[in-house]
Amino acid sequence: MAPGWIACALVAIDDDARYQLPPGARGARLQGRVALVTGGGSDGEFLGIGAATAILFAAQGARVGVVDVSPERAARTVQRISDLGGEGLVAEADVTDTLACARAADAVAERFGRLDVLVNNAAVSGGGTVVDIDEEEWERLLRVNLGGVMRMSRAAIPHLVRAGGGSVVHVSSIAGMRGLGTAAYAAAKGGVQALTADMAYSHGPEGIRVNCIVPGHLHTPMGFHGSAQTRQVRRQSGLLDREGDAWDAAWAALFLACDESRWITGVLLPVDAGTTATTHFAVRRRLGDV
Repeated sequence: MAPGWIACALVAIDDDARYQLPPGARGARLQGRVALVTGGGSDGEFLGIGAATAILFAAQGARVGVVDVSPERAARTVQRISDLGGEGLVAEADVTDTLACARAADAVAERFGRLDVLVNNAAVSGGGTVVDIDEEEWERLLRVNLGGVMRMSRAAIPHLVRAGGGSVVHVSSIAGMRGLGTAAYAAAKGGVQALTADMAYSHGPEGIRVNCIVPGHLHTPMGFHGSAQTRQVRRQSGLLDREGDAWDAAWAALFLACDESRWITGVLLPVDAGTTATTHFAVRRRLGDV
């Protein structure tokens, strides 16, 4: 896979969908580090969590391997990084394919000489209860959303060990904590949360920290399916009366990837405006509905 070289102005996902680097995004918190971000591709007018994370990491000095099942999508993110003066590599991989994950991790480590940070973000969405979801869809969601985390972690961790340690950041969802009528997605994302603690225990002695961000209802390509009324409900579901976007998750991932969190491992960090800190009844009461 030929390298792509990063470019762009970053995206603040607001109502006019303009791409712009968030305030304070440029820095050196990951200077000299190499990161691999799965599900890092982008297309359309919005950046998802993976693309925003890859671009923010590059703005903070990291060289970034952008892994995506679509090399075209990955190349868009890499092109955006290069406009910032950063350096990135397109690595095509389906996270359900063990050999593809190994090739991607090896390619990033070989191109940049090391690997320090892994962000497991690749995921697919899907709804349905245990009664109405078919078994093929159930297996697909777990194979990508949970199995993909295992496969890429298994491929990347030996490189982190050779680098003297590093950071693994999983991307889960509040669906793994709260019922949303998405049985397979919830089971997979809850599994990612459980895996975080076990990996932190297993790989801490190797100098590897493993943490997990838990995004809420963000305005991203995966969540961009609602009317203005739906978006208003999303704003009201939290405690801050604003809608989150991919940058909110990316900033959390940056904190867990850099040395500022050097004594933090095994944690779940909600990025949800307090949605999981309260109850649906309390939110409705706060809004005057009850």
